[in-house]
Amino acid sequence: VILDFSDRHILAKSKALTTHDDLSRGIHATLTALPTSLLPQVRLVSLSTTLATNAIVENTGGKVGALLIGFDAYDLARIAHYPRRVVPGRIEITGRIVEPLDEDAVQAAISKLCEQEPVDAVAISGMVSAMNPALELRAKEIVQSLTDMPVVCAHELSMQLDSIKRTQTAILNARLLPVIAALLQHVRAVMDTVGVQSPLMVVRGDGSLMPEELARQCPVETILSGPAASLCGAQYLCDADDGLVIDIGGTTSDIALLDDRQPRLARNGVTIGQWSTDVRAVEIETVGLGGDSAITLSPRGQFSIGPRRAIPLAYLAHESPQVLEEMRRLWEQRNTRSTLIQPVEFFRRVITRMPHGLTPTEQATLDALQDGPLSRDQLAGVVHVSDPSLVPVVAMESHGYLQRSTLTPTDILHYEGAFTSWDRTASELGLILFAYYAGGTEDALSEQLYRQFANELARHLLHRLLSTHYPSLSGGENTPERILLELLIGENTIDRLDMRAQCQRPLIAIGAPAEALACLPAHKLAAQLIIPEHADVANAIGAITGALTLSVEATITLDDDSYLVHSPHTRCAFTSLEEAENWAGKHVRLLLHERIATYKVEGITFSHDIHVTQRTGQMREGVLFLDGRVRGIAVGRPASTLA
Repeated sequence: VILDFSDRHILAKSKALTTHDDLSRGIHATLTALPTSLLPQVRLVSLSTTLATNAIVENTGGKVGALLIGFDAYDLARIAHYPRRVVPGRIEITGRIVEPLDEDAVQAAISKLCEQEPVDAVAISGMVSAMNPALELRAKEIVQSLTDMPVVCAHELSMQLDSIKRTQTAILNARLLPVIAALLQHVRAVMDTVGVQSPLMVVRGDGSLMPEELARQCPVETILSGPAASLCGAQYLCDADDGLVIDIGGTTSDIALLDDRQPRLARNGVTIGQWSTDVRAVEIETVGLGGDSAITLSPRGQFSIGPRRAIPLAYLAHESPQVLEEMRRLWEQRNTRSTLIQPVEFFRRVITRMPHGLTPTEQATLDALQDGPLSRDQLAGVVHVSDPSLVPVVAMESHGYLQRSTLTPTDILHYEGAFTSWDRTASELGLILFAYYAGGTEDALSEQLYRQFANELARHLLHRLLSTHYPSLSGGENTPERILLELLIGENTIDRLDMRAQCQRPLIAIGAPAEALACLPAHKLAAQLIIPEHADVANAIGAITGALTLSVEATITLDDDSYLVHSPHTRCAFTSLEEAENWAGKHVRLLLHERIATYKVEGITFSHDIHVTQRTGQMREGVLFLDGRVRGIAVGRPASTLA
């Protein structure tokens, strides 16, 4: 989107499909679709991204060596990362160094990492280093004197005491450095091509923005950047105080809550897969339901939707019209086809180079797809297997070598006329084939699948609302919770018992298929449905309307009669709490001004504030000081929005 900040008016918008093999093609396609007369006037660019989240889930990114200071066997057992090296050095809980860093061991560890297990970056984490970063900082100096690899320190990303979380956050950050660097390089190259010369921002997982340079240093903070931007975009478009927000995409749908005009954040950092981190990010539930969810027919005649993604038949035929002829042939041979396969399945190759390690049959399958998509039946004939079910596509699909195409909710929308961007005939033929093998009509099946999609979406929406108060709520198959959820949305009934949900929050639906797919779920929850104008580009709107936020934090603890201030740079002791708070406030303000100067962005005006909080406990003798926190926050916005 191109947004005029002075009057909140959207001047232009465009969309293009992600091109995973070369990100710059998709970026170029969407920017060049915008009016060329407006592009030179752009003064600020911001983007959200799912690359960090996807890289963690898919276990991709750079190879990281972990240098761990003072970790014992118990703590090491909780960190499932290799390669790693452990060196001596220990800090007690007050931040006092009780065992100095073994600098010779650091040098030896890095030399071995470089020689025996070449890595792309080094992550350094010390036990209790949040209370005193001295050992991590010295280790970083030594590593940087020996190699030019990027070095990440855990205390630079988190000042929380949980050493395991801080370590995992640092490792992930180091692993994501090349991922985000490549994305930003692509974006910058396309910006230059189309004549956009402006600062570049990236959305954090909490919806705030950070400058390009900071994103390159701290890519882990972009975890859940995409969902956060969508949530902020929904709030901006609706000007909503609160709401239940759903972003319906192609592969998944993201569900989150707005409270007091702000995204609700995860309480203790975000967890992605097996990685628990200290990253501040939106509290979100992602479900494998979207416009491109694969519809599957079981041998017993039952349908499932998702979580696997598939190319809609309508889109495949739009790109490759020859598939229509094959679908008509599948209909003609419907009584003689294998009963072990889906009614309609096509596959297309999505790589330009032949991968290694394939079996001869897998190699033949990819070769057969060189000139365009083929049905499973066609592939069976080419690779000479006895039944189409034996065509070896599963492993190659999981590795991203090929993509499956079958019936999807997008095809249902094409059939019903609610969304007709591509080839409706392909959707109709696919639905006819599925209906035949299920023993019904295409009209009845279309309505059945639409309602099934709506029921599943409504159940996940309700689960998101309830799990806020009941975190252990499972909603799994055949559980009491699942039965309750089905009763509340009217999917199931019990004699003489009527239970219906009455959602007091508005349901704000965004994403391209929102208007077509959100109406029935909203009805089942008895919720007001809001589909804002420009819902299809809410993510981009959220990306550019967020605030650029920089922060610095220090903590204050009590050790005997001394008040200790712990910051990312130092540790100091004071005789009174007042002295500690005053010094910490000045120190944090100084560090914050340094960050503002470092990441100063043209056209951005900053306001900043220092927040001091204390935790106390009630004792018989009076109030006991537990700890304090001094946090400096600088918020920057385009000058034109401050009037």
